[in-house]
Amino acid sequence: MNHGFDGTNLRSDGPTGTAGAVHPPLVLVHGVGLDLHLWDLVVDVLAVDRLVIRYDLFGHGHSDDPPGPRSIDDFVSQCLGVLAATTIEDTAGRTPDLAGLSLGAMVALAVGARHPQAIGRLVAMNAVFDRTADQIEGPRARLALTAAEGMGPVADLAITRWFTIDWQVEHPERAAAVEKRIRTTDLDGYLKAYGLFVEGDPAMPAGAARITAPTLALTGERDTGSTPAMSRAIALAVVDGQSRVLSGLGHLPPIEAPESWSAALLEFLDRPKQP
Repeated sequence: MNHGFDGTNLRSDGPTGTAGAVHPPLVLVHGVGLDLHLWDLVVDVLAVDRLVIRYDLFGHGHSDDPPGPRSIDDFVSQCLGVLAATTIEDTAGRTPDLAGLSLGAMVALAVGARHPQAIGRLVAMNAVFDRTADQIEGPRARLALTAAEGMGPVADLAITRWFTIDWQVEHPERAAAVEKRIRTTDLDGYLKAYGLFVEGDPAMPAGAARITAPTLALTGERDTGSTPAMSRAIALAVVDGQSRVLSGLGHLPPIEAPESWSAALLEFLDRPKQP
């Protein structure tokens, strides 16, 4: 079901209430330049026995692009609105779990640090964390390139960085869909969001210590921007954290290998909480 609020486009899948929803709801947050369709290949598996809510970040997909510069607090407020809507839609009133990828992971970590009571479990997928100046240099250069030449060059670079040639040959339609999505993303919305991504959350890494939700930091072995070392650092920085690295995968595991990615996510989300 597609619906929205306050300029946010969102979609819900799966059962509501207690009849078929065995687990708490799950909110999914996509990365910069993408939209809620990032989750198309995994949502059916995730929504078997839980309500799944996915939405478009401001300036992406069919969500509004509010005027003015973008801050992490803007995305936190948007996410809190989605979490509140999720709690209403799940008639059992359970606290939702929250999972984000890349910029979405930055948003999820920010929510967990600033509003720990708002979420049950937290999954930071392919997340940047405590980057060095050298690690920020590449994203900063891509931001400048996009500002100068538009979405085309960054779309080409993304496909090259995120997917191996062999994978692209085996899955041409998936690669083409990702490239089209980036190429057609609103330029102003993208620049605002990517500028935020480059600068990072000013509350991090210190703020991670305020995250009390059980947290999984999940990334791909080949992800050179959101590295396994960063995921391990997140797991150490939060109160109740663990990390997992998916062998042979890069920056978009939900598209590269939806089956193994879904299995890893559900293994964490469905595990009984420790007393």
